[in-house]
Amino acid sequence: MLCLAACVGAEFDLETLAIVCEKSPKAIFQDLLEAIQAGLIQPLSDLDEDLLVQEYKFSHDRVQQAAYALIDESCKQVVHLQIGRNLLEKTSPEQRSERLFEIIDHLNQGLKLVTARSERTEIARLNLMAGQKAKTATAYEAAFKYFTTGLKLLNAESWLSEYDLTLALYSEAAEAAYLQGCFDEMEQLVEVVLDRAKTVVDKVQVYDNSIQRYLSQGNLKEALKIGLEVLKLLGVILPENPSELDVRGGLESTAALLAQREIEDLINLPKMTAPELLAAIYIMTNIGGAAYMVSPALMILIACKMVSLSIEYGNATWSPHSYAAYGLVLCGFVQNIELGYKFGKLALSLAERLNTKKGKARALQVFTYHVMQWKVHLKETIPLLVEAYQEGVETGDFEIAGYAAYNVCHHSFFVGESLTQLEQKMATYSKVVDRIRRESPSTWIAIVWQTILNLLDRSLNPSRLVGRVFNEEEALPHAIAVKDGIAIQILYLHKVMLCYLFGEHHQAVQTAVLARKHFEEVTAIKFLPVFCFYHSLALLSLLLDASNSEKVAWLNCVNTNQEKMQKWAEHAPMNYLHKFHLVEAEKARVSGQFFEAEELYERAIAGAAENEYIQEEALAYELAAKHYLARGREKFAQIYMKEAHYCYERWGAMAKVK
Repeated sequence: MLCLAACVGAEFDLETLAIVCEKSPKAIFQDLLEAIQAGLIQPLSDLDEDLLVQEYKFSHDRVQQAAYALIDESCKQVVHLQIGRNLLEKTSPEQRSERLFEIIDHLNQGLKLVTARSERTEIARLNLMAGQKAKTATAYEAAFKYFTTGLKLLNAESWLSEYDLTLALYSEAAEAAYLQGCFDEMEQLVEVVLDRAKTVVDKVQVYDNSIQRYLSQGNLKEALKIGLEVLKLLGVILPENPSELDVRGGLESTAALLAQREIEDLINLPKMTAPELLAAIYIMTNIGGAAYMVSPALMILIACKMVSLSIEYGNATWSPHSYAAYGLVLCGFVQNIELGYKFGKLALSLAERLNTKKGKARALQVFTYHVMQWKVHLKETIPLLVEAYQEGVETGDFEIAGYAAYNVCHHSFFVGESLTQLEQKMATYSKVVDRIRRESPSTWIAIVWQTILNLLDRSLNPSRLVGRVFNEEEALPHAIAVKDGIAIQILYLHKVMLCYLFGEHHQAVQTAVLARKHFEEVTAIKFLPVFCFYHSLALLSLLLDASNSEKVAWLNCVNTNQEKMQKWAEHAPMNYLHKFHLVEAEKARVSGQFFEAEELYERAIAGAAENEYIQEEALAYELAAKHYLARGREKFAQIYMKEAHYCYERWGAMAKVK
């Protein structure tokens, strides 16, 4: 009895042994009493109403190992197979899911003895179920083992005789291989499915595995290429390089469909059922991020197409992401912030109703990172981005987890969190993004991280992004080569910021000139407010020594930036009004309107302090101090410079304090 118990596991119960031995629980209990008295096993439960102890464990691993070793090697497979068969037969369908791993692990140890085709097929199906259950629990290595074990049970004719089972095992095994980073194994499995699957819809999952592989390696162009080819096969044709006319047409046709409906009513659309359309929305969702970086015009068309399909054919699992992406387009390209925010809220409401973690994670990431900042305080987005990251990891959506991880870092930096704590946060998120193999977000985090190290006085030159975690001289050519528009924008933004903060104002302006064309893309809207802020300040710092033609051009540029900032401040004053006031203060200073300048410095300081933008409060104090010093008001200058010093210290910008 102990030998059989050892086969069951370190812990066992009377019910399982009764199934295995085909004896009554009472008889088994009597058999076990001597082992209890000898201290070989220990009861884990009290006597029940039948005066039986139901649950036990071996007193030590070695006791279990010794009991297991008593079984002859040639018999072990027989014993495990019999245990598995008995458990499968005697376990009710309701309980089978709970005991699935236990049943299949015994059966798999006796596979060599299974010859009947029907039983091998049944065990293959159980391995599929066990693999799916393990994948849901993020146990990807175990999942891959179950799927590949299932595949070994199939024969050469299985694509004909057991098509659905065979397709599922190959597709799931390919995904589990990708989730572990085993790309060679993934490619082999993908090739089989592409060769043997009957329809495009049946091939979609493995096509997506290939897309995700290229995304994880930062090969955005190849990911987009595959995605567009699959969409074409599914009947959705999108231009690889859309023209302005294409974009306008996409926006107009979507707006025309929406004109007939209230936004709030879109949540009540019926469910999309057409397999080809569901597959198309799935693929568009998964290449949207790559399009955002490589071809913003294509991203706009994808967002419009997904929303149009949802309106015409019903909501799908990925429709929340579609509405959030359309909200991004409305806020960034159409400049209709109120309408864009409504679509973002619709996305979250629909995700809640559909109760899908993957769909919610994607909608949450897009809404919180790209839409919320135009209406609410930036710091309110951070807990939601953390949630999107966690749900991305839990569901195996590593693309969205990688984006959300960077987003947490980006927003944490720009709301003025302590740089010392932020440095630790960067290290943590950088490590997890490397673990889930996402090259692009890893680069973006490194840019922010190096900026923080520069501010903490841990680099040779605080205005150059060259140091322990990042090197701009190597990274910029690579970002241009792979068309990672986000990396280019972030890099230039942080360079302009650092050059300005450390007094290299000419370099800040020159960098801003190089950056300008990259900030004309619709995707740059996310970074544009901070870029406009530092660009304007850099231009104004040089204005008094500029030529007349430069003064005219630079003031025009500042005024254009300020028109945008004023609009953003109307919708989200907590994020942008103090920035607007500080630039206006500097404008007044260079125009000789000193009293107006001083009033505006005070507004900028108060706004930054009220909304806890410590780094911008520090900067406002510093600029006010320099203004007072230039006017010969040294006592005022000293007071304001002390406040600036105090704020920089609180932020942790030690290089700036020095």
